[in-house]
Amino acid sequence: METSLLLEARQSAVSDIEVYSKLIAMTVVGVEEAIGSNMVGGFVNLVARKLEEELGVQRGSNVRELLEWINKNTVLRLNTYRVKDQLVRDEEKGPAFYMIAYECPVRQILYLEDLPGGRALCMIICRFLSRLLSGGLGSSCRVEPARIGPNACLLRVGISNSVRERVKELDVTSRSPDIKEYEELLRRFFSALLRSIGWALNTLLGGNPAMSYRAGKSYGRLVGASILAQGYEASSLDEAVNIFNSSMKSLISIRISGSAIVIEKSWFDEIIEKEAINHSEFIKRVVQGFIAGSLETLLAKRVDLRSLGDNKFEVIIR
Repeated sequence: METSLLLEARQSAVSDIEVYSKLIAMTVVGVEEAIGSNMVGGFVNLVARKLEEELGVQRGSNVRELLEWINKNTVLRLNTYRVKDQLVRDEEKGPAFYMIAYECPVRQILYLEDLPGGRALCMIICRFLSRLLSGGLGSSCRVEPARIGPNACLLRVGISNSVRERVKELDVTSRSPDIKEYEELLRRFFSALLRSIGWALNTLLGGNPAMSYRAGKSYGRLVGASILAQGYEASSLDEAVNIFNSSMKSLISIRISGSAIVIEKSWFDEIIEKEAINHSEFIKRVVQGFIAGSLETLLAKRVDLRSLGDNKFEVIIR
């Protein structure tokens, strides 16, 4: 079930949230699909590292101060979780304590894009929290999802025996943000996450944006398959373009011009420019690949788009 805060946000016409969500999903999930879940760890680590910087986290704080800072300054809402008045538990993998994430920006992306939890997007949040809590504890810890739900997730924080006494009395309780605060914090987090993704892509790929195109295409194929599952199919490029435009709900609009495709309108480009993303060509190539992958699945033929400049692409169909 969709969270009430997200419902209220969407009813107040904050459609830019959907633009951020799809752009982030097509990049992160696309990279994961393109290189495989076993190889995505390096990309995830880079994004988590940059996200900490983009959000302006205060290093040097203790773990309680860090959790309280997160609850106040980000859209995340984390509560420590006790069972029979006990926080730290001895488990087969070692000592651990648990937190309940009542609000999570990634969970909103998963809902809007109809994606499963526990993969690269969730890993980014968990690595981000692992970095922060490790700094606050002065000892390495690992955050991972124990239970993933539509309205809350249970996070396991694996710790070393050396710090268990310091966290056994850790009690942190968050408050729910009001709708205006929620919208602002969600936008701010998505903004920081998108800039972090752009930086990570550039760091990972250097001068080669081909992987960005490949990532976008991988996600485009997923979206195309979802459209087909709704009973739509295309027998021509014209039909595929019309179906694509209809499914995008004005987030992006394309048209055929001779043997080329032109992007008439793209909220994705507007967000990319608004965020002043360094090396924005990497994100733009994701969008280019996304269009190609969606059309490819709708046509059931190999489709590639070759840039001709000014949001115009030569269509290559095999």
